[in-house]
Amino acid sequence: MILQRYIAKTIISSTLLVLLVLLALYTFMDFIAELDDLGEGNYGLSQILLYLLLSMPKRMYELLPIAALLGSVLGLGTLAQQSELVAMRAAGISVAFINKAVMLVALVLLMVAVLLGEVLRPVAEQKALALQNTAKTGTEGSQSEFGFWTRDGQHFNHIERIHSDGRFEGIKIYEFDDQHQLRMVTHAVSARYQDDEWELSDVVQSEIDENGIEVRVVERAKWRSKLNPGMLNIVVVPPAFLPVWSLLDYVSYLKENHQAVSQYELAFWSKIMMPLSSAVMVFLAVPFIFGPLRSSPVGARILAGTLVGIGFHLFNQTFQHIGLVFGVLPWLAASLPTILFAALGIWMLRRVR
Repeated sequence: MILQRYIAKTIISSTLLVLLVLLALYTFMDFIAELDDLGEGNYGLSQILLYLLLSMPKRMYELLPIAALLGSVLGLGTLAQQSELVAMRAAGISVAFINKAVMLVALVLLMVAVLLGEVLRPVAEQKALALQNTAKTGTEGSQSEFGFWTRDGQHFNHIERIHSDGRFEGIKIYEFDDQHQLRMVTHAVSARYQDDEWELSDVVQSEIDENGIEVRVVERAKWRSKLNPGMLNIVVVPPAFLPVWSLLDYVSYLKENHQAVSQYELAFWSKIMMPLSSAVMVFLAVPFIFGPLRSSPVGARILAGTLVGIGFHLFNQTFQHIGLVFGVLPWLAASLPTILFAALGIWMLRRVR
Protein backbone atom coordinates (compact mmCIF):
# COMPACT_ATOMS: atom_id res chain seq x y z
CA MET A 1 0.00 0.00 0.00
CA ILE A 2 2.87 2.40 0.71
CA LEU A 3 4.24 1.91 -2.80
CA GLN A 4 0.80 2.34 -4.34
CA ARG A 5 0.27 5.60 -2.44
CA TYR A 6 3.72 6.79 -3.52
CA ILE A 7 3.01 6.03 -7.19
CA ALA A 8 -0.44 7.63 -6.95
CA LYS A 9 0.98 10.75 -5.27
CA THR A 10 3.60 11.11 -8.01
CA ILE A 11 1.03 10.79 -10.79
CA ILE A 12 -1.42 13.22 -9.13
CA SER A 13 1.36 15.80 -8.64
CA SER A 14 2.35 15.54 -12.30
CA THR A 15 -1.29 15.73 -13.42
CA LEU A 16 -1.87 18.89 -11.37
CA LEU A 17 1.27 20.44 -12.86
CA VAL A 18 0.19 19.62 -16.41
CA LEU A 19 -3.36 20.87 -15.71
CA LEU A 20 -2.04 24.20 -14.36
CA VAL A 21 0.21 24.67 -17.40
CA LEU A 22 -2.60 23.89 -19.85
CA LEU A 23 -5.03 26.05 -17.88
CA ALA A 24 -2.61 29.00 -17.97
CA LEU A 25 -2.08 28.56 -21.70
CA TYR A 26 -5.78 28.34 -22.57
CA THR A 27 -6.70 31.18 -20.20
CA PHE A 28 -4.13 33.42 -21.89
CA MET A 29 -5.61 32.55 -25.32
CA ASP A 30 -9.12 33.26 -23.98
CA PHE A 31 -7.87 36.59 -22.63
CA ILE A 32 -6.52 37.56 -26.04
CA ALA A 33 -9.84 36.59 -27.64
CA GLU A 34 -11.87 38.60 -25.10
CA LEU A 35 -9.79 41.71 -25.79
CA ASP A 36 -11.67 42.02 -29.09
CA ASP A 37 -14.79 42.92 -27.05
CA LEU A 38 -12.97 45.28 -24.69
CA GLY A 39 -14.90 48.55 -24.39
CA GLU A 40 -18.21 47.10 -25.60
CA GLY A 41 -20.70 48.61 -23.18
CA ASN A 42 -19.14 48.39 -19.72
CA TYR A 43 -17.04 45.36 -20.61
CA GLY A 44 -13.70 46.50 -19.24
CA LEU A 45 -10.51 44.78 -18.17
CA SER A 46 -11.79 43.95 -14.69
CA GLN A 47 -14.93 42.32 -16.15
CA ILE A 48 -12.79 40.29 -18.56
CA LEU A 49 -10.57 39.03 -15.73
CA LEU A 50 -13.58 38.11 -13.59
CA TYR A 51 -15.21 36.38 -16.57
CA LEU A 52 -12.04 34.35 -17.16
CA LEU A 53 -11.86 33.46 -13.47
CA LEU A 54 -15.45 32.18 -13.53
CA SER A 55 -14.69 30.26 -16.76
CA MET A 56 -11.79 28.32 -15.21
CA PRO A 57 -13.93 25.39 -13.96
CA LYS A 58 -15.15 24.94 -17.54
CA ARG A 59 -11.58 24.90 -18.87
CA MET A 60 -10.40 22.54 -16.15
CA TYR A 61 -13.26 20.18 -16.94
CA GLU A 62 -12.44 20.21 -20.66
CA LEU A 63 -8.69 19.77 -20.15
CA LEU A 64 -8.87 17.08 -17.48
CA PRO A 65 -8.71 14.02 -19.80
CA ILE A 66 -5.63 15.33 -21.66
CA ALA A 67 -4.01 16.45 -18.39
CA ALA A 68 -4.73 13.01 -16.89
CA LEU A 69 -2.94 11.23 -19.72
CA LEU A 70 0.04 13.61 -19.88
CA GLY A 71 0.35 13.77 -16.10
CA SER A 72 0.28 9.99 -15.78
CA VAL A 73 2.86 9.54 -18.55
CA LEU A 74 5.05 12.24 -16.99
CA GLY A 75 4.72 10.84 -13.46
CA LEU A 76 5.38 7.22 -14.42
CA GLY A 77 8.09 8.36 -16.84
CA THR A 78 9.87 10.19 -14.03
CA LEU A 79 9.75 7.06 -11.86
CA ALA A 80 11.10 5.02 -14.78
CA GLN A 81 13.86 7.56 -15.53
CA GLN A 82 15.00 7.44 -11.90
CA SER A 83 14.99 3.62 -12.09
CA GLU A 84 12.38 3.41 -9.33
CA LEU A 85 10.05 1.30 -11.47
CA VAL A 86 12.98 -0.97 -12.35
CA ALA A 87 13.72 -1.42 -8.64
CA MET A 88 10.08 -2.21 -7.97
CA ARG A 89 9.98 -4.80 -10.75
CA ALA A 90 13.25 -6.31 -9.47
CA ALA A 91 11.70 -6.58 -6.00
CA GLY A 92 8.86 -8.65 -7.46
CA ILE A 93 6.27 -5.91 -7.91
CA SER A 94 4.08 -6.80 -10.89
CA VAL A 95 2.69 -4.51 -13.57
CA ALA A 96 -0.76 -5.37 -12.20
CA PHE A 97 0.24 -3.95 -8.80
CA ILE A 98 1.46 -0.73 -10.41
CA ASN A 99 -1.70 -0.60 -12.48
CA LYS A 100 -3.78 -0.70 -9.29
CA ALA A 101 -2.01 2.46 -8.12
CA VAL A 102 -2.75 4.07 -11.47
CA MET A 103 -6.42 3.12 -11.21
CA LEU A 104 -6.50 4.69 -7.76
CA VAL A 105 -5.51 7.94 -9.45
CA ALA A 106 -8.17 7.34 -12.07
CA LEU A 107 -10.78 7.02 -9.31
CA VAL A 108 -9.64 10.30 -7.74
CA LEU A 109 -9.77 12.10 -11.09
CA LEU A 110 -13.19 10.62 -11.78
CA MET A 111 -14.50 12.19 -8.55
CA VAL A 112 -12.80 15.50 -9.41
CA ALA A 113 -14.45 15.46 -12.85
CA VAL A 114 -17.88 14.87 -11.28
CA LEU A 115 -17.29 17.72 -8.81
CA LEU A 116 -16.23 20.08 -11.58
CA GLY A 117 -18.92 19.06 -14.07
CA GLU A 118 -21.92 18.81 -11.75
CA VAL A 119 -21.22 21.33 -8.99
CA LEU A 120 -18.70 24.03 -9.91
CA ARG A 121 -18.95 24.35 -13.69
CA PRO A 122 -22.73 24.93 -14.09
CA VAL A 123 -22.89 27.63 -11.40
CA ALA A 124 -19.67 29.36 -12.47
CA GLU A 125 -20.53 29.30 -16.17
CA GLN A 126 -24.01 30.72 -15.67
CA LYS A 127 -22.53 33.54 -13.56
CA ALA A 128 -19.85 34.13 -16.20
CA LEU A 129 -22.43 34.40 -18.99
CA ALA A 130 -24.64 36.68 -16.87
CA LEU A 131 -21.65 38.90 -16.03
CA GLN A 132 -20.59 39.13 -19.67
CA ASN A 133 -24.11 39.85 -20.90
CA THR A 134 -24.73 42.50 -18.22
CA ALA A 135 -21.43 44.25 -18.91
CA LYS A 136 -21.91 44.29 -22.69
CA THR A 137 -25.61 45.18 -22.87
CA GLY A 138 -26.17 47.01 -19.59
CA THR A 139 -29.09 44.72 -18.69
CA GLU A 140 -29.21 41.70 -16.44
CA GLY A 141 -31.51 39.61 -18.63
CA SER A 142 -30.63 37.11 -21.34
CA GLN A 143 -31.89 37.96 -24.77
CA SER A 144 -31.35 36.67 -28.29
CA GLU A 145 -32.16 38.34 -31.58
CA PHE A 146 -35.47 36.47 -31.90
CA GLY A 147 -36.22 35.76 -28.23
CA PHE A 148 -36.93 32.25 -26.89
CA TRP A 149 -39.58 29.85 -28.11
CA THR A 150 -40.94 26.96 -26.06
CA ARG A 151 -43.83 24.54 -26.39
CA ASP A 152 -46.08 23.50 -23.52
CA GLY A 153 -48.74 21.06 -24.72
CA GLN A 154 -50.99 23.02 -27.11
CA HIS A 155 -49.40 26.31 -26.07
CA PHE A 156 -46.51 27.93 -27.93
CA ASN A 157 -44.70 30.54 -25.87
CA HIS A 158 -42.40 33.34 -26.94
CA ILE A 159 -40.28 35.13 -24.31
CA GLU A 160 -38.27 38.19 -25.20
CA ARG A 161 -36.07 38.35 -22.10
CA ILE A 162 -35.20 36.05 -19.20
CA HIS A 163 -33.81 37.71 -16.07
CA SER A 164 -31.30 36.12 -13.72
CA ASP A 165 -33.89 36.03 -10.90
CA GLY A 166 -36.29 33.97 -13.05
CA ARG A 167 -38.57 36.84 -14.20
CA PHE A 168 -39.71 37.06 -17.81
CA GLU A 169 -40.34 40.12 -19.93
CA GLY A 170 -42.33 40.33 -23.14
CA ILE A 171 -44.38 37.10 -23.03
CA LYS A 172 -46.65 35.93 -25.84
CA ILE A 173 -48.70 32.75 -25.46
CA TYR A 174 -50.39 31.19 -28.49
CA GLU A 175 -53.05 28.61 -27.56
CA PHE A 176 -54.31 26.06 -30.12
CA ASP A 177 -57.21 23.62 -29.90
CA ASP A 178 -57.19 19.91 -30.78
CA GLN A 179 -57.82 20.78 -34.45
CA HIS A 180 -54.69 22.97 -34.43
CA GLN A 181 -56.72 26.15 -34.72
CA LEU A 182 -55.43 29.27 -32.98
CA ARG A 183 -57.92 30.12 -30.22
CA MET A 184 -56.21 32.63 -27.95
CA VAL A 185 -53.23 34.96 -27.98
CA THR A 186 -52.01 36.34 -24.66
CA HIS A 187 -49.56 39.24 -24.36
CA ALA A 188 -48.00 40.11 -21.00
CA VAL A 189 -45.40 42.68 -20.05
CA SER A 190 -43.80 40.48 -17.39
CA ALA A 191 -44.20 37.20 -15.51
CA ARG A 192 -43.06 36.01 -12.09
CA TYR A 193 -43.02 32.40 -10.80
CA GLN A 194 -44.83 31.98 -7.46
CA ASP A 195 -46.36 28.94 -5.74
CA ASP A 196 -45.65 26.60 -8.68
CA GLU A 197 -47.40 28.84 -11.21
CA TRP A 198 -46.75 31.99 -13.19
CA GLU A 199 -48.37 35.33 -12.50
CA LEU A 200 -48.64 37.53 -15.59
CA SER A 201 -48.71 41.32 -15.30
CA ASP A 202 -50.34 43.87 -17.65
CA VAL A 203 -52.10 41.25 -19.73
CA VAL A 204 -53.93 41.60 -23.04
CA GLN A 205 -55.85 38.50 -24.16
CA SER A 206 -57.32 38.05 -27.63
CA GLU A 207 -59.84 35.18 -27.78
CA ILE A 208 -60.55 33.91 -31.30
CA ASP A 209 -63.66 31.99 -32.37
CA GLU A 210 -66.05 31.74 -35.32
CA ASN A 211 -67.73 35.02 -34.33
CA GLY A 212 -64.55 37.07 -34.39
CA ILE A 213 -61.97 38.27 -31.89
CA GLU A 214 -62.75 39.38 -28.34
CA VAL A 215 -60.06 41.42 -26.61
CA ARG A 216 -59.85 41.94 -22.86
CA VAL A 217 -57.28 43.66 -20.69
CA VAL A 218 -56.47 42.59 -17.12
CA GLU A 219 -53.83 43.69 -14.66
CA ARG A 220 -52.99 40.21 -13.39
CA ALA A 221 -53.57 36.67 -14.71
CA LYS A 222 -52.46 33.16 -13.76
CA TRP A 223 -50.53 31.08 -16.24
CA ARG A 224 -50.39 27.37 -15.51
CA SER A 225 -47.42 25.86 -17.28
CA LYS A 226 -44.99 23.01 -16.82
CA LEU A 227 -42.21 25.48 -17.42
CA ASN A 228 -40.26 26.80 -14.44
CA PRO A 229 -37.37 29.27 -14.18
CA GLY A 230 -34.85 26.43 -13.97
CA MET A 231 -36.03 24.96 -17.26
CA LEU A 232 -35.86 28.30 -19.04
CA ASN A 233 -32.30 28.84 -17.78
CA ILE A 234 -31.46 25.71 -19.74
CA VAL A 235 -32.53 27.47 -22.92
CA VAL A 236 -30.05 30.32 -22.45
CA VAL A 237 -27.14 28.13 -21.27
CA PRO A 238 -25.47 25.63 -23.62
CA PRO A 239 -26.43 22.03 -22.72
CA ALA A 240 -22.81 21.07 -21.99
CA PHE A 241 -22.73 23.56 -19.10
CA LEU A 242 -25.76 22.11 -17.31
CA PRO A 243 -25.79 19.54 -14.47
CA VAL A 244 -27.08 16.07 -15.23
CA TRP A 245 -30.30 16.43 -13.22
CA SER A 246 -31.28 19.61 -15.10
CA LEU A 247 -30.71 17.85 -18.41
CA LEU A 248 -32.86 14.91 -17.30
CA ASP A 249 -35.73 17.21 -16.29
CA TYR A 250 -35.56 19.13 -19.54
CA VAL A 251 -35.32 15.97 -21.69
CA SER A 252 -38.41 14.63 -19.94
CA TYR A 253 -40.23 17.92 -20.58
CA LEU A 254 -39.25 17.93 -24.28
CA LYS A 255 -40.39 14.32 -24.73
CA GLU A 256 -43.77 15.10 -23.17
CA ASN A 257 -44.20 17.89 -25.72
CA HIS A 258 -42.94 15.77 -28.66
CA GLN A 259 -39.91 17.98 -29.30
CA ALA A 260 -36.42 17.04 -30.48
CA VAL A 261 -34.24 15.82 -27.62
CA SER A 262 -31.12 14.50 -29.38
CA GLN A 263 -28.96 17.51 -28.53
CA TYR A 264 -29.80 17.33 -24.83
CA GLU A 265 -29.57 13.54 -24.64
CA LEU A 266 -26.13 13.73 -26.24
CA ALA A 267 -25.09 16.35 -23.69
CA PHE A 268 -26.39 14.09 -20.90
CA TRP A 269 -24.45 11.03 -22.06
CA SER A 270 -21.34 13.13 -22.73
CA LYS A 271 -21.39 14.29 -19.11
CA ILE A 272 -21.83 10.69 -17.96
CA MET A 273 -18.87 9.53 -20.04
CA MET A 274 -16.50 12.43 -19.38
CA PRO A 275 -15.31 11.24 -15.91
CA LEU A 276 -14.83 7.76 -17.37
CA SER A 277 -12.82 9.30 -20.22
CA SER A 278 -10.42 10.83 -17.68
CA ALA A 279 -10.04 7.43 -16.01
CA VAL A 280 -9.35 5.76 -19.38
CA MET A 281 -6.67 8.36 -20.19
CA VAL A 282 -4.89 7.53 -16.91
CA PHE A 283 -5.18 3.82 -17.67
CA LEU A 284 -3.53 4.35 -21.07
CA ALA A 285 -0.39 5.68 -19.38
CA VAL A 286 0.71 2.25 -18.14
CA PRO A 287 1.28 0.71 -21.61
CA PHE A 288 3.16 3.88 -22.58
CA ILE A 289 5.71 3.27 -19.84
CA PHE A 290 6.00 -0.52 -19.97
CA GLY A 291 5.21 -0.97 -23.66
CA PRO A 292 7.08 -0.05 -26.84
CA LEU A 293 8.05 3.40 -25.46
CA ARG A 294 9.72 2.12 -22.28
CA SER A 295 13.22 2.84 -23.65
CA SER A 296 12.27 6.21 -25.15
CA PRO A 297 13.20 9.51 -23.47
CA VAL A 298 10.59 11.33 -21.41
CA GLY A 299 10.11 13.94 -24.15
CA ALA A 300 9.14 11.28 -26.67
CA ARG A 301 6.64 9.77 -24.24
CA ILE A 302 5.09 13.15 -23.54
CA LEU A 303 4.85 13.84 -27.27
CA ALA A 304 3.19 10.48 -27.85
CA GLY A 305 0.83 11.07 -24.93
CA THR A 306 -0.02 14.52 -26.27
CA LEU A 307 -0.84 13.12 -29.71
CA VAL A 308 -3.02 10.38 -28.21
CA GLY A 309 -4.79 12.87 -25.93
CA ILE A 310 -5.43 15.33 -28.75
CA GLY A 311 -6.47 12.46 -31.02
CA PHE A 312 -8.98 11.27 -28.44
CA HIS A 313 -10.36 14.78 -27.93
CA LEU A 314 -10.77 15.41 -31.67
CA PHE A 315 -12.24 11.96 -32.33
CA ASN A 316 -14.64 12.32 -29.41
CA GLN A 317 -15.89 15.76 -30.47
CA THR A 318 -16.08 14.85 -34.16
CA PHE A 319 -17.94 11.58 -33.59
CA GLN A 320 -20.46 13.29 -31.32
CA HIS A 321 -21.24 15.91 -33.97
CA ILE A 322 -21.43 13.26 -36.67
CA GLY A 323 -23.75 11.22 -34.48
CA LEU A 324 -26.00 14.23 -33.95
CA VAL A 325 -26.17 14.93 -37.70
CA PHE A 326 -26.77 11.34 -38.81
CA GLY A 327 -29.07 10.31 -35.97
CA VAL A 328 -26.72 7.92 -34.14
CA LEU A 329 -28.06 6.88 -30.73
CA PRO A 330 -26.88 9.59 -28.27
CA TRP A 331 -25.46 7.12 -25.75
CA LEU A 332 -23.47 5.41 -28.50
CA ALA A 333 -22.18 8.68 -29.97
CA ALA A 334 -21.01 9.79 -26.52
CA SER A 335 -19.51 6.49 -25.35
CA LEU A 336 -17.95 4.85 -28.43
CA PRO A 337 -14.67 6.86 -28.45
CA THR A 338 -14.11 6.12 -24.75
CA ILE A 339 -14.90 2.43 -25.26
CA LEU A 340 -12.49 2.19 -28.22
CA PHE A 341 -9.63 3.86 -26.34
CA ALA A 342 -10.29 1.68 -23.28
CA ALA A 343 -10.11 -1.39 -25.53
CA LEU A 344 -6.86 -0.05 -27.01
CA GLY A 345 -5.41 0.32 -23.51
CA ILE A 346 -6.42 -3.21 -22.52
CA TRP A 347 -4.91 -4.64 -25.72
CA MET A 348 -1.63 -2.75 -25.18
CA LEU A 349 -1.50 -3.82 -21.52
CA ARG A 350 -1.94 -7.47 -22.45
CA ARG A 351 1.00 -7.17 -24.84
CA VAL A 352 3.12 -5.82 -21.98
CA ARG A 353 2.36 -8.87 -19.90
